[in-house]
Amino acid sequence: MLSRRNRGAHYARGFHKQQESGPTRHREPSPTKTRGRLTSCRLIPCLFVVAVLFLLLSLLVGGCMLSVEDSLSSLLESSVSTFTGPRRPTNRACLGYRGIYHIEKGDIGGAAGTVFFQFVIGQILWAEIYNFKPWVHLSNVSYIVYDPKVHGQGPGVQFTMQEGPNITYIHRPNGHIKDYVPGPPENMDVPVQKDYNFSGSGVWNDYFEPVSDFVPGDTSCRNKPLVTMDLFQVTPGVHGFAEWAPRCWRYEYLPDYITRPHIPLQEWLEPQRSIGHRVLKQYIRFLPHIRKKAETFNPSCSLFSNPCLGIHIRQSDKAAGRRQIQTDEFLPYVLSFLESGGSSIYLATDSTSVVDHIKNSWPVGIQKRIRSMGDDIVRSTNAEAVFDIGSHHRTNEEILIEILALAKCQFMVHGLSAVTESSIWINLNLHATSVNLEDPDHSDPSAFKEMVSKVLTGGNATDIMLQRRTSNWWKKDETHVWPREPTHSACEGSSGLLHIAHVGHQAGFGTAFFTSVVNQLIYAEDNNLTPWIHLSEKAEYIYDDDVHGVGEPISFQAKVDHDINFIRHTFNESYYYPGPPTLSDKGRTIAMSVDGTGIWNSYFEPVSEFHKDDSSCHNQPFLSMEYNMVTSPLNSWSPWSVKAWRYDDIPGRLWKDENMKLKDFLAPMRIRASKIVKKYFRFHSFIETRAQEVNPVDASSPCLAIHLRNSDKGGEKHRGKFPPNKFRPYMQAFIDAGGKDIYIASDSHRTLEYIQEHFPSEITNAIRTQGQYVVRSTKKWPIHSLEKHHRTNSEALVDILSMSKCSMLLHGHSAVSEAAIYLNPDLHDTSVNWEDPDKMSVIEFKEMSRTILKESLSQPAAETAIAEPKIKDPLILHGSESRICRKNAIVYLAQKKHSSYKGRDSYGLLLESLSLINKNYLALKNNADNFDIIIFHTADFDASDLDVFRARFGEGFGEMVHFVDLANTTYWKRPKWHENDDPSSWYAFPLFSEGYRRMMHFFAIDIWNFFRDYEQSSGCSYRYIMRFDEDSYLHSPIQYNIFDFMEKNKYLYGFRICAYEMQVTQRIWKLWRRRKNNPKPLRDIELQMCGIYNNFFVANLAHFQSQPVQRFLNFVDRQGFIYRRRLGDLMIHSMATYAFTPPEQIHRFLDFTYEHGTVNHTSGCVVWGGIQAGYDDPKADETLNSFWQRKVADVGNCANKDYLLSKENLSPTYSHLPPEKAGVQLRTIMDGKIELPDKGPLSG
Repeated sequence: MLSRRNRGAHYARGFHKQQESGPTRHREPSPTKTRGRLTSCRLIPCLFVVAVLFLLLSLLVGGCMLSVEDSLSSLLESSVSTFTGPRRPTNRACLGYRGIYHIEKGDIGGAAGTVFFQFVIGQILWAEIYNFKPWVHLSNVSYIVYDPKVHGQGPGVQFTMQEGPNITYIHRPNGHIKDYVPGPPENMDVPVQKDYNFSGSGVWNDYFEPVSDFVPGDTSCRNKPLVTMDLFQVTPGVHGFAEWAPRCWRYEYLPDYITRPHIPLQEWLEPQRSIGHRVLKQYIRFLPHIRKKAETFNPSCSLFSNPCLGIHIRQSDKAAGRRQIQTDEFLPYVLSFLESGGSSIYLATDSTSVVDHIKNSWPVGIQKRIRSMGDDIVRSTNAEAVFDIGSHHRTNEEILIEILALAKCQFMVHGLSAVTESSIWINLNLHATSVNLEDPDHSDPSAFKEMVSKVLTGGNATDIMLQRRTSNWWKKDETHVWPREPTHSACEGSSGLLHIAHVGHQAGFGTAFFTSVVNQLIYAEDNNLTPWIHLSEKAEYIYDDDVHGVGEPISFQAKVDHDINFIRHTFNESYYYPGPPTLSDKGRTIAMSVDGTGIWNSYFEPVSEFHKDDSSCHNQPFLSMEYNMVTSPLNSWSPWSVKAWRYDDIPGRLWKDENMKLKDFLAPMRIRASKIVKKYFRFHSFIETRAQEVNPVDASSPCLAIHLRNSDKGGEKHRGKFPPNKFRPYMQAFIDAGGKDIYIASDSHRTLEYIQEHFPSEITNAIRTQGQYVVRSTKKWPIHSLEKHHRTNSEALVDILSMSKCSMLLHGHSAVSEAAIYLNPDLHDTSVNWEDPDKMSVIEFKEMSRTILKESLSQPAAETAIAEPKIKDPLILHGSESRICRKNAIVYLAQKKHSSYKGRDSYGLLLESLSLINKNYLALKNNADNFDIIIFHTADFDASDLDVFRARFGEGFGEMVHFVDLANTTYWKRPKWHENDDPSSWYAFPLFSEGYRRMMHFFAIDIWNFFRDYEQSSGCSYRYIMRFDEDSYLHSPIQYNIFDFMEKNKYLYGFRICAYEMQVTQRIWKLWRRRKNNPKPLRDIELQMCGIYNNFFVANLAHFQSQPVQRFLNFVDRQGFIYRRRLGDLMIHSMATYAFTPPEQIHRFLDFTYEHGTVNHTSGCVVWGGIQAGYDDPKADETLNSFWQRKVADVGNCANKDYLLSKENLSPTYSHLPPEKAGVQLRTIMDGKIELPDKGPLSG
C-alpha cells in the first residue's frame, strides 16, 4: 500500500504526456514591481486578511460550514479594476511570428467559463497553427463578461501595426451548411499601416496575467499585421466545428461527424480535455487575488491529508440540450465519498434553492463537511441567470473562483457545463476521477465509492478508468502485405497477373470489398490470370491513410503494354464492358511501385500466392482495370458481372425481363459470387472473433438477420429508404414461429432507437447488434464521413459476416446484404427483400421460419458413451458420469500409431508414461483427487481403452480420464488461411507430416481456445494444465502437489528441460517487434537462450488466454509459419513465456528425474533429448545407468553424452533452488541441442 505521502504521484498517473509546444510564454514581473497600481487597491489585502482569519475561526469552531458569514461582498463587488496597468514592451514579441492574433471576442451569449476558457483556448490554438502571437483584449461583444463600469474605464491602448487581412473560411466538403472554420489569413498585396485604439482594460487583465509577452507598441510587431476573427468564425467556427479546438459537451446543433455519438462521452472528451489542459497550462495564469480567494474558500485540499470532492450544481439557465440535475442526485455520491475516507466537499452552485434544499434535507454531518463561497454571493432564486442579477465583474470573479476552487479537488461530481470542463482543463486528473451525471455511462455510486477507495489507498484512477473503456477491437494489426515466402510458382500456368487496384471512386463497403472485387476475380478466372489485390487510395470511402498508407513502397518488376479490350453492346455501342486481354511476349518490363498496405490486407488474407519477389511472375503480362472501367463497364454493363440491384446506370436491356422474378434473375449471379467468395475470401481473425462475439450463433437456434440502411440511401431511381415498421410483421412472425435471436445491422441510431421504443418487448429482447458504440448516423450523414475508415470498414465487415451466420434475412437493395448472401448462399431462398415486388408474404415467411426452426431442433445430438456438453463438435468420452471436474488437468495428445515416426508403438509408450505418473504422482499425497487426465486424440480411443486403463491402473484411475476426440473439429484442422495450401510446398514435408504440424498448432494455439470454450459449455474451469507426451517419463516420486505448489508461489509457467533451438525464432520475433502498438515484451529474445522443451510444462490457463499473450499467438498463427515453416510449439511457448511472464513467475523444476527422447528408428539411438536426474531422487544414478545401458550401450554407435550440469547452467533465474541445494549438480544424458553445458546465463 502506498503511503499518503506518495499518493499524489499515483492517483491519476500517466493520463497524458503534456506536449510543450508553441511559443514560450513570457513570465511577467511580480505585481510588487509593477508601476501604476491604483492606491484604492491597498484596502484589498486588509479585507483579505480579515476574511481568512474569520474563515480559520469557523474551521476551528465547527468545521467549514455551508454558510460562511464573512461578508466579502464589498471585496467581490468592487467596481475598481484590478488591471495592473501597462507593461514595458520587450521589442522582441513578434520575432519569429507572422504577426499578432487579437483575441477580441467570444460569442455573444457566452459566460465566464465559455469565454475565458473555451473561446480563448480555441483562438490560441488557431494562433499556434498559423504562427501568430496571441493577445487578449476583449471588447463588449461578449457582453455577459463585459462590465462597462469596470472594463470600460481607463485609457485603453493605442499602437500602430499593419492592418491585418481577413481570416479565410474553410468549408468541409459535403459537410454541414454552417461548417465553416477559420483558415489562414488572406494574402496581403500592399501592407497598410493602421493606428489602433482599443478602449478600456480589455476584460482579461482584470482576472488573468497576459497570455504572451506582446505589449502594444512593441517595435518588433510594428511592421507585422494584427488579425482577428469575425463573429461567425468564432461561433460556430471555433465553438463547434473546428476539430482542433476543445468543446465542453455535444452541442445540439453539431453534426454526427463532430459529436461522434459512437464514442462514449468520456472518451470523446478525453483528447479535448488534454488539449485544453496543455494550452491552459502554457498560456493562462490567474491573478493572485483570484488564486488566494479560491484557496480561502477551499483551503488545503490534498490527497495526502484532506481529500476533497467538488460538486457543481447548476440550475438557473441550463439549456442547449442539457438537463437540470436535481440536488438529491448528488447525495449518494457525497455519501460514497465520505464512506471511502474523503474529508471535504466543495459546493459550487448558482442557485439559492440548492443551498436551501441541502440545509433542510441533507444530514447535518454532511453539511459540516461542506465548503462553499457562502451565502453572500450572487445566486439565482429562480431560472434567471446570475449574470443578469449582479454586476458582470462580480459574477466573473465569483465564477472564476468557483472554477479554481473545484479544480483544487481530487474528485468531482457534475453535469454538462463549461465551468466544470474548465476545472478539468486546469486539473486534468479530474478526467479520471469525476462523474458526469449527464453522461449516460456515468459510474453509479457504488462504482464511484470503489474508485475513491482505491485512489485513497494508493490506486491509479487512470488505470481504473481504462478498465471501463470500450474495446478498440478494430485496431488489431493483422495486415499481411507479403504473408509468406515467395513460392516462385504463383504465376505458373497462368496467362498473366491481374492487379485489382480499383473498386470505384465512391464505392461503399459492400461494393468495394465484395461486388467490385468479386467481378474482377471472375474476370481473372475467366481469362486465366493470377489475381493480386492491392487497392488504391482512390477508393476514398474505405481508404484510411493512418492504417492503409503506412509502410515502405512496394517495388517489383512487371511486364506492361498489355491491354484489356472493350466489348460494345450491339443494342447501343455507348455501353461496353471488359473483354479478353491482348497478351504478347513483347511487353516492356519496368519497375512498378505501389504505396501502403493495399487496404484489402488489413481485413482479408491475400487471394493468391503472388509475391513481389516471385520469379514465376516477373515475365508475366501485368494488367489492371482503372476505376472508370470498374464502376460502370464492369459492375453495371457487363453481362457476366454480379449486381446487387439495378443501379441507375444499368439500362433496361441489361436488366431482367419484366415478367422475370428478381430472385430468379439474381440466382445465377449469387451462385457464381458465392463460389468466388468461398475460394478467395478469408477474413482476418479479429473480424471473425468480433462477429462471433456480437452474434454467437448456435446451430440449434437459427437466427434472423436484418439489414436496415437509412443514413444515405435514397435519391436513386431503383431503391429508396423505408421505415423499420415494414419489417415488424416479419420479425413478429419469426418470434411467433419460435425464433429467439434477431441480429440487426444498421447505419442509423434513430432506426434502432425507434425499434427499441415502439416494438414489443418479445421482439426487442431478442435483438442483437454490435452494441451502442458503433459508428451509426443520427441524421443524414453517411457513416464513412463520421469516423476513420479503418473502423467503419471493420464494423461493416463484422455486420456482413454476422448476418451471414443467420438462417434467414430481411433486407432492402444493398451490396452489404448481398455480400451476406454470397457468404451464405442458403439465404437466397430464405431472405425477404422489401424492395422486391415479388417478395415472400408474412404468412409464407412465418411458415418457412417454423420449418427452419423445427429442422434445427430435430437434428440428432452427437452420440457419446456418456452424455457430455457440445463444444464445437469434439466427441468427449468421460471415464465417470458422476465425477465433478477438478480445477487442474494433466493433458496428453496421444495416438496409437504415430503419423511421422513410422513403426512406433505410440499406445505402448502412452501406457508406460501413464504407469509412471500413476506410480510416482497419483498414488502419493491424495494427488489423484486434485486433477483430471484429459487425453486428446483423433478417433483413436474409445470405451474399450477405458477398460484397459481400469484393469491396469485401477478403477479410480479410469474415473479420472476424459477422452476428447478432436477429429473434424475446429481444434484439429487447417486454419482458413491454409485451406488451399499444397503441403508439398511446406518446409520439411513429408518428413514432418501434416498431422505433426497440427500437433504443434494444437499445443501452441488451439489448446487455450479449447479450454476457454469447454469452460463456457460445461462450467469446468481449469486453473492449470500439465502436459506430458506419450514418451514423457516421470522416473521419481513427487511428494507434493504440483498444482498447489504453482498456485501458492504464483507461478504462471513451469518447465523441466532446456532446448537450444531459438535461432529459428529470429524472423518471427523481428516481425512481431516491428509491428506498431504491440504489447511491450518483458524481455527480448536471444537466439542462443534456453528454449522450453515443452513436452512437459505446467501452465496457468488464464495467463495464456490473456489479451497480450493471445494477441501474440494470433499474430504468429496468421504468419503461417507453423504449417509452412515448421515453427514448433517449443519456440512459440518460449517466446510467449519470456515475453509476457515476469521472471519471478516462471519456475524450472529440477527435483524429479525426467526423460523425453526421440528415437531414430533406423539406428535405434536417442537422437534428440534424453534424461536428466532430479535432485530429490535418491535412485537417480540407478535410473540413469539403466537408461545408458538400454538406450545407448546396448544399441551401440550412439552419440549420447553423459555429463554433469551445475546450477549455473540450470536456469538459475527460474529454478528457485532451496538453500540446501545451492551446490547441486545434475547428471544428464542427452543428444541434440538439449541441455547443453556451459550456457550459464543463457540457460535462464
